[in-house]
Amino acid sequence: QFQQQQKILERRRTNLIVASLVGAFGSSFLYGYNLSVVNAPAVYIKSFYNETWQRRYGFSMEENTLTLLWSITVSVFAIGGLVGAIIVTPIVKFFGRKRTLLLNNVFAVVAALLMSLSMLAGSFEMLILGRIIMGVDAGISLSALPMYLSEISPKEIRGSLGQVTAIFICIGVFTGQVLGLPEIFGTVSPHSQLKQLSLSFNVYLSHVLLENCLEYIATLT
Repeated sequence: QFQQQQKILERRRTNLIVASLVGAFGSSFLYGYNLSVVNAPAVYIKSFYNETWQRRYGFSMEENTLTLLWSITVSVFAIGGLVGAIIVTPIVKFFGRKRTLLLNNVFAVVAALLMSLSMLAGSFEMLILGRIIMGVDAGISLSALPMYLSEISPKEIRGSLGQVTAIFICIGVFTGQVLGLPEIFGTVSPHSQLKQLSLSFNVYLSHVLLENCLEYIATLT
């Protein structure tokens, strides 16, 4: 009987570790990824901005305007994160931790669609709006996930599970830098746009599936 209890405890601990890894991928990893993915292809994104402006108004964008738009594109992610962090408390109180993480996927999918289709639509505003919405997603998930993990984890491994969030942020930042290189996804060619669209769908559909997996695993603990 003692051995059986030990096996049950080990299984629960394993489930908790898997749940934390899955949850961190669905939130921390995507936060780190979106934090850095725009850095490497900055030249190509600015070129897209300038070409879009020229098609609309018949003249090239001034350097100051281009720099301003680029700064806005990068910084609005943090503004969205602030909004997400502010609204997460009433959302969690109303829906609960797990359901908040699941419903938060709506922001991720909408943001992915806007950012992926911005070049096809010839609208840099869609990219900026997508960055804002993705920031909201990050602010909510980075606040709700630690609460959820602390709620389901036993005291003896609570500290270790808390480190998973930071680790996956670093992995996400690294992945975003690599995938943003011109040799991979960092150009604005039509072929690259399709690859970026495919990448966004894969990442965010994985987000949805993994968050559902998170809820399932938690029921086993």
